[in-house]
Amino acid sequence: AGNAQAAVNFTPPASDGGSPITSYTVTSSPGGITQTGTASPITLTGLTNGTAYTFTVTATNGVGTGPASAPSNSVTPGATVPGAPTGVTATAGNAQATVSFSAPASDGGSPITSYTVTSSPGGITQSGTASPITLTGLTNGTAYTFTVTATNGVGTGPASAPSNSVTPAPTVPGAPTGLTATAGNAQAAVNFTPPASDG
Repeated sequence: AGNAQAAVNFTPPASDGGSPITSYTVTSSPGGITQTGTASPITLTGLTNGTAYTFTVTATNGVGTGPASAPSNSVTPGATVPGAPTGVTATAGNAQATVSFSAPASDGGSPITSYTVTSSPGGITQSGTASPITLTGLTNGTAYTFTVTATNGVGTGPASAPSNSVTPAPTVPGAPTGLTATAGNAQAAVNFTPPASDG
């Protein structure tokens, strides 16, 4: 079962009736929803989440359609975990990295509630609700890659492909702020606030 769908696997019949099989048709019970394909598996969409279904399969050749298979096991479609986030990229900072990514193609039928970034090596994690996510506590001089998972009400989906490799390191300081100048005799006194980051 999947989200409002089911993937139906089957083995071709022992006999093609002397004419090559051209298609297979899956039929749901209840509902009589059908989907045709040329090989196993066939995914049947348009099902109702929370309803238990079984499925039969028929084979068709140039002569016609043969008898239906025995029914499948019973499955109940519903929401699933999300897919894997894509396009994961990392930018290094001082003992940290900022990881950007795109949401997965499918949320599994349940809204995504959080994303988690994991470092390699170290397995350091950081969660957030959207891209980008900044992962702190890294070791300067060590090369890292990062993966991202998405979580919805059902659970956590598979990890993304790894990001590019980055190596955190100290950086130059940020810009001082709040500059004010006071004039004197052939001079000026300049007051300022230190930058938020010393790099």
